[in-house]
Parts: sequence; structure tokens; C-alpha cells
Amino acid sequence: MSLSPGDPESVGGYALVDRLGSGGMGVVYLGRSDSGRRVAVKVVHAPYAQDEEFRTRFRQEIAAARRVSGAFTAPVVDADPDARQPWMATLYVPGPTLSDVVAKRGPLRGTELRVLALGLVEALGDIHRVGVVHRDLKPSNVLMAEDGPRVIDFGISYAVDNEALTVTGRLIGTPPFMSPEQFAAPREVTGASDVFSLGSLLVYAATGNRPFDGSSPYLTGYQVMYEAPDLYGVDEPLRSIAERCLDKDPAARPRLDELRRMLRELPGTAVPAAPAVADSSDPGEAGRRVSGEHPGTPDPGLTGGGQAEGDETRTGRVRRRRRVLVGLAAALAALAVVGVSVAAVRSGPHQDGASSTSTASSSSASAPASAAKVTLPPKHVRWDYQIGGAYTPAAGVRVVGRDHDSEPAPGVYNICNINAFQAQQDEEHDWDPDLLLHDARGNVVYDKDWGEAVLDIRTAAKRQRIAAKLNAWIDECAAAGYQAVEPDNYDVFTRFPTYLKAGQAEALMRLLSAHAHDKGLAVAQKNTVELVSDRRSVGLDFAVAEECAEWDECGQYAAAFGDNVLVIEYTAKGMARACSRWGGTLSVVRRDELVVPKGAHGYVRQTC
Repeated sequence: MSLSPGDPESVGGYALVDRLGSGGMGVVYLGRSDSGRRVAVKVVHAPYAQDEEFRTRFRQEIAAARRVSGAFTAPVVDADPDARQPWMATLYVPGPTLSDVVAKRGPLRGTELRVLALGLVEALGDIHRVGVVHRDLKPSNVLMAEDGPRVIDFGISYAVDNEALTVTGRLIGTPPFMSPEQFAAPREVTGASDVFSLGSLLVYAATGNRPFDGSSPYLTGYQVMYEAPDLYGVDEPLRSIAERCLDKDPAARPRLDELRRMLRELPGTAVPAAPAVADSSDPGEAGRRVSGEHPGTPDPGLTGGGQAEGDETRTGRVRRRRRVLVGLAAALAALAVVGVSVAAVRSGPHQDGASSTSTASSSSASAPASAAKVTLPPKHVRWDYQIGGAYTPAAGVRVVGRDHDSEPAPGVYNICNINAFQAQQDEEHDWDPDLLLHDARGNVVYDKDWGEAVLDIRTAAKRQRIAAKLNAWIDECAAAGYQAVEPDNYDVFTRFPTYLKAGQAEALMRLLSAHAHDKGLAVAQKNTVELVSDRRSVGLDFAVAEECAEWDECGQYAAAFGDNVLVIEYTAKGMARACSRWGGTLSVVRRDELVVPKGAHGYVRQTC
């Protein structure tokens, strides 16, 4: 993403040329040295620079990362922990994170999985050899470079020959990938803890599922400490290897040299996945889900390589789909039995009673009760999606979607896009602080893919206040001459299930829909195929669906909205499928991933 207003032009003599991503603790930039070498420069947010405890942790991170060098890590090339805003530069590693790869392409197979596993073992060997324990090995801290994985982000690593930073009441890590000893005795972790995390990570890479995946950080911590891992779908020999890595007893886990020998036995070619057969004796099988790693548990640091956590180096206001399906687990009573320091794991405060499901049914008919007041977009027409920047529509275009800051296009049906469930990047200060979602430690929860603070929609009172601000934007859309509004990020609950429920998202959307209808605007459901059956009760009139052909979801949208669906595909494969299957009934366009204006570098627009 491009530099934002207020970003520095240089740090420590490195010219900053791009933003790679941002998170709760700082920003990662792409920088260039005088010689042209590319580096990833992590700059700490100003408020944390005033926190001496944080500075101490940052110094530890730099010291740990400097000690580690190897083919599968990103070395530190420069740093200044004592600067007004501390910073650290590491070698830039181009490539997506493992969590991005699995979320977009699915689980790894064959050679790709074998290379990942052996590369991670070698990286851990380099890390442990200098007396460092990583302590936060997870999919978003693994970059998938062309020549093998890179382990990054030593933000909470621990040098075993140094006294640990004295912190009470805090447990740092990411629960689904933490070891039991990180919960029970975090000051006593050894390299065996990273082996446990590696086991969880490899299960995730091979299946898309996490072996410990409770409905809250508390329950996940309990599973890590006391329950057997879920290894459904993990084939041999990886299954046996994972079982040993995930032993609750650190002494029983394999050493890295033994682990390397076992992982060499993994098949070097792709192995067809066995058909999934649900076991009727397993009551949890129906609820299993495939998911990318959630940013719902905020990370104390940022990645030190090519991207910030979960970032895919996209820019503008375009939002590609998150391939996350939410399971509705109840088991709240189990919270009482978590008798360890799991209370320090990040979690949201108590939620109100907004239900996570709705009993309202939907037919495939289209118009809501207030249809007389609104005009729906025409079906099966040429259209364009311009939320990344407005330009003159091509001849024959009859529908255009634009950001609410842009004027509507003359002579066509216009849809106004607003960011409804998250604060726009770097605009969280426009919101009352209590309307931003905070974790148990009081830190703002960010969607790190976009550097956006998540809004706290958990209570009716807060939803009313949030809706008041959003409805003012809807008023602006109506006054400008738009015919419809597209509230973005309706699917926020799927990315932050620790904190948010589907019913809370629906409750806010009802407030927005009612107001929009009063202003004569139709309301689009943006993505969120999980909730199409509730669209009538929520007041949603038509759908804007990203990559529904790519993910074989267009049929569900078409059935729910009577073919009044505007499809955006971003890949040639998705576009070909959309045109072949839905080009005769739905409105389909292919855009570039950044949705840049016509004439800009990378611009793509195709129709069937």
C-alpha cells in the first residue's frame, strides 16, 4: 500500500517507498538503502515509544533477531531502539504469509508441505542454536518466499540465558499456536515449546484447521493444556509426527534433529486428499470449519519481513474475501474450569444478548416491504466497481459502485460504498474511543489486513451510536444522488469470533437498512454468504459479491436475491467460471485487486 499522509520520508537513512502494513504496535514500511537494497522497516507507534517496558521488549526483540541468522529467517540489518520512535530494519522478504496462502489456495500438499516443514525445522535450529526461543511461531509469522519459508517476528522471543522481563498478569502469545507450558509457566519455556507450536502450524498447513480451536481464547487455552489435538484430515506420516510434537510433556516431544529425519519421509509429490466421511459418533464433526488464522487475537508485534500480519500488500478501499466460515460453539460453561493463567489471554469483555443466528427465513423473491421507496439496480447488466478511485464508466455500463467520498457517475445507477463495521485506516480517532473494540488488556483490536480499528458492536447502546455516525454518511450518499448504499465489512464477525457474533452484525445492519430505506436508498449485502438466509429480515435488497464464482457461492446469492447480484472477480480463473456459469443471469465484472482507476498502473476491467 502507498505511503499515507504523515508517514516519514525516511527512517535511519532508509528512504521509505511504500507501506507494507500496519498493526496495533507500529507500521512496517518498504525501505531502500543508498545502494538500493530493499529492507522492511518496522517503526513503533509514538505512544508505545513512551512506554519504557515496551522499549525494553523492543530491545530484546532486536537483540534476539540479531543473534539469529540462517537461510530460513529474515536477518536484522539495522536498528535504533533508542530513537524517538524506535525502529528496526530487516532484509525484505517478498511473499505472502502462510495464513494468506492457506486462506486463498487451501491446504498445502506434497512437495510444498515437505519444503515448508523442513525449512521451519532448519529455521528453529538456527534460532535455538543461539539460545533463543521464538514463542510465537504461527502462520502469520511465516513468509512463503520462492526459495522456502522464512520465520519472522521475534517480538516476544526469549533469550534463555537472560532474565525474563518482569511482567505480571500478562500472557503473551497466540493461543491456538501456544504450548501448554506457555500458559502454565511462561518463564520456563524451552525450545520444546516451539516444537509444539510447529506441530500446530503443520496441522494447519496440511488441513486449514487448527488442532486447538475453541470458541474463545479461554477455551482454546484449556484445549491446549488438557485435551487431545484435533488431527482430522492429517494423513500419515505427518499425523504421527504431529502427535509427537503436540505431546503435553515437553520432554516427550522430538528433538529437532529427530524431527528432521521424520519429516524427510513426507511424500515429495502431491497426495490426493481422501474423501471426507463424517463420523456420526463424533458430535463435533458437523461443526468443523476451514479457516485462515484469525486476527481476532491481537498480536503484540508486527511481522519483520515482507508484510504486516495478514497483509497482502493491497491498497485502497478494496476488500478481497476472507475465506473464514464461523462455527457457532456454545461451551461457555467450560470457562469456569480453566484454572490456569488463561485469564491473561486476550479476550473481549462480556457480550450482550444479541443472538448469533436468526430464525427468519427467506424466499428467493426480491423486494422488501419498503420496496416502494427504493429502486433496485437493474439485473444482468454491464457494471463497474470503482471504490478504489472514480473514472468515467465505459460505454454500456449501467451500474457503478463508488466510495462515498466520490460523486456518483452521471446517467447510471450508483451504489455508495461505506466502511460500516471498521474505522477507515488511520481514522479511528474520528470515533469515540469506547466505540472501538478493545481486548482484555485495553488494546484496540485491529483488522491487520487493512490497518483498520474494529468497531465495538456488542451492545445495543453502542450500535445506536455507531449507526448515528454511519447514517450521517448515508444521508450524504442520498444527498449526492446515489440510489443505493453498500455497507462494507458486514462479515467482520467471521474474522473476530472471539469478540463478535453474527447477530450483532445483523442488528447494526438493520439500523442502517431502515435509515437507508427512509432516505430512498436500496441496501446491498456485501459478501457474507453465511447470512444470505437472513437478508429479508435484515432489510437487504440485493448483493455485491466478491469472488463468488471463484468460491462457488454465486448460486446461493442468486437464490437469495432473485438474481439481483453484482459479481466482482479478481482472477482470470474466477472470471472464466463466472462468465461460463453466471454470465447469462448475473452482472459480472473483473477488476484488478487494487481496483485502481482507469489509466493507473495495473488497471484491469473485463466483462463477459
